[in-house]
Amino acid sequence: MNGNEVIALIKQRWEILDQLLSISRLQMTAIEQGQMSKLMRLLSEKQKPLNQLVELSDQFGAANTDDSEKRHWDSEDIRDQCRKKQEECEKMNLELLAIEAECESKLSQNRNELRQRLERVDSGWQAVSGYADHAAYATSGGSLDLSSD
Repeated sequence: MNGNEVIALIKQRWEILDQLLSISRLQMTAIEQGQMSKLMRLLSEKQKPLNQLVELSDQFGAANTDDSEKRHWDSEDIRDQCRKKQEECEKMNLELLAIEAECESKLSQNRNELRQRLERVDSGWQAVSGYADHAAYATSGGSLDLSSD
């Protein structure tokens, strides 16, 4: 694979990672604001670029088998640009992983908070139910005839 093909792949990777970062930032906002339907839409939207990234990784596999020192580049400047773009991709990838970890943590925290609220509501219903049962027993005694003769 020549240098022009490699830089084209790296540019594609950069564009996909940029798109994923944009979606992931929106995903974080949706989680923070409790907008689960928006979150589901964003996760669905994210699937296509993730699939593209996997396909691109397969293409990079072919480039990795080549000896990079023997690869033909139109100029050293283009080779340096390619190297810098690849470094940017690596930084973007790390940022993406960090955002995903934070999203997962916030979702887990939200789930735990929801579980606690549900447990409190359930406890409240059990108490109300207990009082209602007790009141039913207390009022189910004998009957009193209040009619006058």
